[in-house]
Amino acid sequence: MPLPRSPRPEEPDTHLRVTSADLVVDFCGCRTAVRNFLHDRLSHPHPSIVAVEVADGFLPNRRMPCEALWLHP
Repeated sequence: MPLPRSPRPEEPDTHLRVTSADLVVDFCGCRTAVRNFLHDRLSHPHPSIVAVEVADGFLPNRRMPCEALWLHP
């Protein structure tokens, strides 16, 4: 099954990893949405949640939820 279409198809996708305790979730997202999400997480830190952009060349099968909402800071 193909991934849903990116809200910014002209932009490369990147790998977002969110970790909370023993739960690790990987998402694919357009670069702008992932970086805006990460900027928000850094601005409003939560001690039990870690989010990072992973530069491993791997793109997960699922897009980040509500990706389009993160296109603008």
